[in-house]
Amino acid sequence: MTRIVLCANNIDELGGAQKVVRVLADGFGARGHEILVVGVTPFEPAHPFRGEYETRVLMPQTWPKKSTQTERLRAQLRREAVAGMADIVKTQDSGRAVIITAQVWAMEILADALAAVSPDVRDRWIVVGQYHGAYAAAASGRDLDRILRAYRTVPVFTSLTNEDGAAFTRAGLNNVVTMPNPVAVWPESLAARETGTPSDRGGTLLYLGRLSPEKGVDVLIDAWSLVADAHPGWKLQIVGDGPDRDRLHAQSVDLAGEDRIEWQETTDDPESVLSGADLLVVPSRTEGLPLVIAEAQAYEVPVVATDCSSGVRQLIGDWGMLSVREDSRALARCLDRAMSDDAWRESVRTRARSAMSEYRLPLVMDRWEHLIARAMR
Repeated sequence: MTRIVLCANNIDELGGAQKVVRVLADGFGARGHEILVVGVTPFEPAHPFRGEYETRVLMPQTWPKKSTQTERLRAQLRREAVAGMADIVKTQDSGRAVIITAQVWAMEILADALAAVSPDVRDRWIVVGQYHGAYAAAASGRDLDRILRAYRTVPVFTSLTNEDGAAFTRAGLNNVVTMPNPVAVWPESLAARETGTPSDRGGTLLYLGRLSPEKGVDVLIDAWSLVADAHPGWKLQIVGDGPDRDRLHAQSVDLAGEDRIEWQETTDDPESVLSGADLLVVPSRTEGLPLVIAEAQAYEVPVVATDCSSGVRQLIGDWGMLSVREDSRALARCLDRAMSDDAWRESVRTRARSAMSEYRLPLVMDRWEHLIARAMR
């Protein structure tokens, strides 16, 4: 048994990194490891995750936005987070343990905490750093410089794909290992789908995810308005929540097909929507290795996605459809082809599911166990 601490910027948001942290915690815990899940800041509204492991949040209140009025408070909260993380690492009084940091800010807090403890305490911890976005996304903003500073000296840095790993290596990291995100829910058997084509029974185009700018749902709504009239038997089902919800509702008003957009709150039961979908759309501006694509294809749901990361391309393979990013007309053309071609959708279902088998939780957990065993030698 190994003590494993998993850290993220927060652990209460229904986001991709948070979901992966919780899935890994469940996976490690099921294998007998001692698990602690740590968030730097609280998040509101908190999603009610369930898990048989201890959790801790370092800051007593939510991290405020940067302004002259919040400078002092932010400094105090950061000091408290570093002190709290230092207290956690000090509890390892013998033997070696592992800390996995899922996000850069969490790693920066950990780095300051490790600098504040004695060398013998510091040496008991093996740090595995992660970045859940694509290299291109990191390089386009501030993240790449932060990644290079924070992760250059840790024993292992994991990237989501080989393509991203090679790019991070070229940028200066010599500790890169590829580690995909795991699919937590894998249906061992699938219920028989309705017979008939969408033209006579109706079809469901599904979006499942956050309603936030990087997810490109605004592009999807525009694309839907361009194809809705040509596909009167189809509806667009948007499942999720987020800061853009009201704006997206307003955008859809008076557009073609608005009466066939169904809005649904975030669900803890993806099977309930995936099992009834004919096609999944992922219109994102940026992604890492989005689990929703793998989950949909595990349920034999074909996918149309924007070409926004190496992870998306890897999951889509030659069995899905890729569209140009941030181009509603290009996305509309892909959706039109996918909704029109019943034979294509049927032909890719089993191929896509088979291709996703390498992301099943037990197989990814085996890779994690191997990585940790090597790092602890």
